[in-house]
Amino acid sequence: MRKSGQRLRGARTGDPGQGKAASVVADPSALDLKAWIGALSAVPAGSMNEAQILSWVEGPLRDFFPFQRFLGGYGRLSGGRIRMQNLVTSGHQAEFIASLEDAFNLTSRGCFAWWVQNRAAFILDPSCPPPFATERELEEIKRFSLGVVAAHGVVDPFANAGTYISFSGVAADHPDRTRASLNLIAPVLHALFLATEQVAGSSLDLTKLTDRQRQLVDLALMGLPDKTIAVRLGISENTVGNHFRGIYERLGITKRSQLIAALK
Repeated sequence: MRKSGQRLRGARTGDPGQGKAASVVADPSALDLKAWIGALSAVPAGSMNEAQILSWVEGPLRDFFPFQRFLGGYGRLSGGRIRMQNLVTSGHQAEFIASLEDAFNLTSRGCFAWWVQNRAAFILDPSCPPPFATERELEEIKRFSLGVVAAHGVVDPFANAGTYISFSGVAADHPDRTRASLNLIAPVLHALFLATEQVAGSSLDLTKLTDRQRQLVDLALMGLPDKTIAVRLGISENTVGNHFRGIYERLGITKRSQLIAALK
């Protein structure tokens, strides 16, 4: 008697044993490891910037882990307070991005606090939210139509710093697959964010800047917005923006937060 799952030479492809094997391969709860290998092979290398991170997230990573919106940030934890140094987003409304604080207390965001304490991936489904989710976080999901949110990251306890990643609009089914996917994704994105921080901290040669550009850098380090800088220097806000774009290009960075984090 032939054992189930074995094929006789010349047997038809519709053999019940083969159908059972195919159903295992097509298990919707299983990770698509082929897509993950493809994503890994496309991870950018060398000198890193935010544009390279977004290119990977929006392309190869999305093929492996479908989502609608992405948020990733690198920051530091001190005294129960988080200070974000670098933030990269994709697909989010400008109003949502503007609502994010550069620094906040852990107690204001229950999901973030839970993640810092447990260092485990979590899923925030507004239809059945976890007990640690705050009203603010649930209202935020509703206000900006974020849908189901899945998040994770990496914390470096020695540096009191880490990377936090959040994907909005993910599928609600197969939560175990979602968590397993985040366990693969988190360390890769942490390495990419860390690379951008290292680039910012190691390659800022202010001698490349003009006297005017150095003046703008000094004012930026004081925490002054473009409008205030424009008034102080007697120039327009557009001119201030043009100056900063020139500064970023000369220093090899892409954002003011990188500039400030590297020089403070």
